[in-house]
Amino acid sequence: MSVVIPAIEGKMGNTNYFQCMMKVDELVRSVRAAKEIDEWANMSIGDKMQREPNLGRIKKQIAPYFKSHKDRFFGSIIVLVYKGKVSFEKLSEFNAKVPNAYQSQGDKMGFLTIDGGTLIALDGQHRLLALKDVCENPTEGDYSVEVPNDEVSVIFLNHESAQKTRSIFNTVNKYAKPTSAGDNIITSEEDGYAIISRRLIEVGDGLLAESVVNWKNNTLTDKSTHFTTIKIVYENVKLMLKGSKEEEYDFDPTKRPDADVLDNAYDYVKKIWELMMNEVKPYNFVLEGRSDFGKKVQEARSPDSNHSLLFKPAAQEAFVKGVLAACQPQSDEDEPELTVQEAFKKSNKIKWSMSDDIWQNVIIKQSGAIDGGAEGKNRMALLVSWMLLGKKMSDEKKLKVRKAFNDAHGIDIESNPDKEKPLPEAV
Repeated sequence: MSVVIPAIEGKMGNTNYFQCMMKVDELVRSVRAAKEIDEWANMSIGDKMQREPNLGRIKKQIAPYFKSHKDRFFGSIIVLVYKGKVSFEKLSEFNAKVPNAYQSQGDKMGFLTIDGGTLIALDGQHRLLALKDVCENPTEGDYSVEVPNDEVSVIFLNHESAQKTRSIFNTVNKYAKPTSAGDNIITSEEDGYAIISRRLIEVGDGLLAESVVNWKNNTLTDKSTHFTTIKIVYENVKLMLKGSKEEEYDFDPTKRPDADVLDNAYDYVKKIWELMMNEVKPYNFVLEGRSDFGKKVQEARSPDSNHSLLFKPAAQEAFVKGVLAACQPQSDEDEPELTVQEAFKKSNKIKWSMSDDIWQNVIIKQSGAIDGGAEGKNRMALLVSWMLLGKKMSDEKKLKVRKAFNDAHGIDIESNPDKEKPLPEAV
């Protein structure tokens, strides 16, 4: 194999590198992921310098991005030239006449020739495999046929020793900090749930002021002056839209919805948020814009508060999930027993103190901390839906609540029915 491409030579520390540009079809034909190299598979753990590729992420996130976005872009892929011969011919070595002003840079520019060896993606193997997937499936996505002609930035490094290559790989991955969930919500222009979440807190017709939502972190301390986090706003927006009867609100986070769909979805979500803020009494002060807002949030979130649970981010998500579940029909033939407004209003009868026995082991750990995991939030949501519906809940759904509630207390009601702990009384 021989590769000849335009390049700019650079040096950082003791490492020489070449910044190049390749078309995608040439890249996927020439460069391989480390996992595909037989010699790599036989190396010791210490010599395996590449993590296992996440095929699910490649198929569900990265490849769809390339296929569906005309504004697609990403940074350089770092490629290791393993056991190949690398030569660089400078422009200054050619007989071409170069103006004096450019001659000093001529030594940096030229053509890179790689003969033999193997080209291995040292950093960017997920992008490489995603591009390969797009090239192999050109009928999928609006822009798949264009991707092979895209020009990609590639940095080539010559393999000098296993130790040096391992060091570079470790450094590149160690300091490559992934974007946080909050960052993704703030910046995404494809994810409909993220776009609507931002609208709720942006200046203009936004419902939630920036001072109300912590968009920098996903957690809130007892001393935080924010009502909730942008991650919880996002998760609740998703719950609200997925709970609607509109199939078009079930967004693909990698594909931006049409403008009119976004507008309608935003109006739908905003109404539910307004109902929650107005009908749930502990939340009434959130939209008032009072000067003592921060102090009131701290008081409400305090463990001693009668409504402390409703001011914990994980519990806020579980609360909305439980309310929306209570507003779903009990069967395909039935109408909902409660409207969203009725459910929020009825929730005022529930005891929301973190110290109340009904929440212990459900979403409150033995230590007194919130169980913010998926199971804890799901148990709370099930219990909330039961407390709002009571006898109106179907036997099938009630059984699910009974099992989850007793499992939280270490009781298997199927093997030990006589030890079943009764559900708290509905409101």
